[in-house]
Amino acid sequence: MDQALKFQDVVADELPGGVSFALPGGTLTAVITSRQDENDQLVRLVLGLSKPDAGSVSLLGADLAGVSKKALNDLRKQVAVVYPSGGLVSNLKVWENLVLPLEYHSACTRSEIEARGLAVLKRVGYSGGLMELPGHLSIYQKRLVGLARAMLTGPRLMIYNAILLGLRSEEKSAIIAAALEYHRENPERTSLFLTPNPESLKEIPFDSRIFLKGSAPHDE
Repeated sequence: MDQALKFQDVVADELPGGVSFALPGGTLTAVITSRQDENDQLVRLVLGLSKPDAGSVSLLGADLAGVSKKALNDLRKQVAVVYPSGGLVSNLKVWENLVLPLEYHSACTRSEIEARGLAVLKRVGYSGGLMELPGHLSIYQKRLVGLARAMLTGPRLMIYNAILLGLRSEEKSAIIAAALEYHRENPERTSLFLTPNPESLKEIPFDSRIFLKGSAPHDE
């Protein structure tokens, strides 16, 4: 299967020098960093929000250095990121945050959006209020909404940015179960977990674990 993501000798501000790794399409991979800033830099590079000082980043077979703005936007639509904070817009309610991608990037009717939104919230186990602002949610609830929103877009590449840290055991297990189920239902979907703490990923049967230079391997 084609590579979903490839870093080749990438040098950037927050990364240890010369980062190289490749993710074949359809795989489940962990990249272990030494700190959260490295996670965030990796995400920015994958999305083309920042450029490496040296080296290359290829996303879904395209070298990001050589793509047009339109092509980059099309590639971004095939990637979903779940952030540590949930990545929610602070002045939008839970429901507005959830369905935002569908309203802007799909031809779904209002009733279809409602049905899909409610179904995905049920799928991830969110039971909070739909009209709450993100500031009223726990970090676990924010991550559930962020996960649900990512699932709604049907991405080829899912990136989980340190979303298991700071959770209770049952909360972590619930997110892992939802993420693994979502990964397995599409053989072409690639899932990437980023974390500075490999202990948080012990329950996940990865195809591979990649330790960036400077990160300390842990017994798993």
